[in-house]
Amino acid sequence: MKFKILLTFFISTGCVLASPKVPNILFIHMEDMGCEIPAYGDHTQETPALTKLSEEGMVFERAHVTAASCAPSRGSLFTGLYPHQNGMWAFDKTHGFHFREGVPTFVQLLKDAGYATGVSYKTGVSPQSAVPFDRKYNYNKNALGKDPGKFQVSNCIDGFEHFLKNLPKGKRFYFQAQTNDSHVDWSPSFEPIRGEKSKLGFDQVDPQSVRPLPHWGKVKMTEQAREWLASYYGAIQRVDYFVEKVLTLLEAYGHAEDTLVIFSADHGPSDLHRGKTTSYEFGIRVPFIVKWPGVVKPGSRSEALVSFVDLMPTFLEAAGLAKPTYLPGKSILPALTGERPKGDRKLLYSAYNSHTTGMKNFWPARTVTDGRFKLIHNLLGDGKTTRPGENGSSFSIIKMMEASEAGRTLIQRTATPPAYELYDLTSDPGELIDLAGNPKYKGIEEDLKASLTHWRKDIVADPLSNPATLKEFTEEYMAHCEQWEAKSEAMGGSKAMQKKGWALNKSRWIPVWDAAPYKSEP
Repeated sequence: MKFKILLTFFISTGCVLASPKVPNILFIHMEDMGCEIPAYGDHTQETPALTKLSEEGMVFERAHVTAASCAPSRGSLFTGLYPHQNGMWAFDKTHGFHFREGVPTFVQLLKDAGYATGVSYKTGVSPQSAVPFDRKYNYNKNALGKDPGKFQVSNCIDGFEHFLKNLPKGKRFYFQAQTNDSHVDWSPSFEPIRGEKSKLGFDQVDPQSVRPLPHWGKVKMTEQAREWLASYYGAIQRVDYFVEKVLTLLEAYGHAEDTLVIFSADHGPSDLHRGKTTSYEFGIRVPFIVKWPGVVKPGSRSEALVSFVDLMPTFLEAAGLAKPTYLPGKSILPALTGERPKGDRKLLYSAYNSHTTGMKNFWPARTVTDGRFKLIHNLLGDGKTTRPGENGSSFSIIKMMEASEAGRTLIQRTATPPAYELYDLTSDPGELIDLAGNPKYKGIEEDLKASLTHWRKDIVADPLSNPATLKEFTEEYMAHCEQWEAKSEAMGGSKAMQKKGWALNKSRWIPVWDAAPYKSEP
């Protein structure tokens, strides 16, 4: 019944589905990849497949993950909840974080509704029972029995083909197509995949062609820095190859016209300054391109705000299923159909806590933006305390640069941030000029602070909004990090420690699932 109402809505707004059935969903989900592609104005590395996808679909200008770290971001994708809500506060492997017992995921809900489900590469969350995909394709094995070759991207492509080959006729599907090529260490961009050549030939990106990214300010790149950044752009060649092959398979098996396709990533690039593990745009803003024949207007662009907590409501509505009332996110279908081009979301939020093992990635921060102005609240920031990650992966490329005075100021602010940072993303997309404390923007800063406080306390029940709780969690977490670092080597490295598990009080920080404290975002 709900789908009939939805179909009537599409017809009344001039958008008619190609088939009177709910769509398949293909989510092409990259790892550690930002918006450095032509669809977003960066032509350093051409991407024929992604450019074609953008011409056939809708490009969203402002899509944010909930945290610039793999497990928390993916946790939000699967549950429609922020990290502190679903239990995936940080990395699942070495940290031992996991979903709260009983938390629902869209994977299970789609399966219950009759969808076939599959994923290639990884889920990035724990326990696996919470995301019960029918088929999980290991990127180190080939599902079609072919020679896997040197590159795992081939296995991920063949996994999707195996899934389509074995899909029962007439059955709808959700498939999460992933490969690890944009994750460091970046795969060599200049060698063929299983003897094949892409339209680009997988030529090595010329280090002299790359330029400092907008998020770095005024810096002069050394040859080492150029080679490092060129490797990242080279990996994007392989991402584009993957997209091309996956979409070709979708068409070959007759599903191109009845499938909702989304291309995105779990967060920004790793090992590039102000990217992964930070709350700057380079860390949390991701590409987001949607194609849905008969529904989405080809060649369109959208200013609608999109959060990863919006994906579960979107998938459920597209499948004709009801959205649980506790979910904070909003379906983006109104933006896709053109009924409400700006969507139903007024503000975007993020909630980063930590990433992988050790103290260097612990820096809890919360953000809010209206699409133009963005406020970052560094929960431990005071302008004097250096975040532990100063020498971590997100800052490593700085060692390969020569900075101007303005550049050095930016580096210092990034490493030793104040409690609040305020940026105008329209005039300053690289977040170089901190407007916090500027009298001219006092009203904007106060409004965003009030919105963030209300969201944390009254909507998503952020436990770290209480200073005493923040202190308790920080002390317990950092104490365990020290314990980890002291014992890890003696016990044979992180894998041995991983088996032993973390000493965090799980009953305190990851209790059994209860939706009662949570509300939908206004």
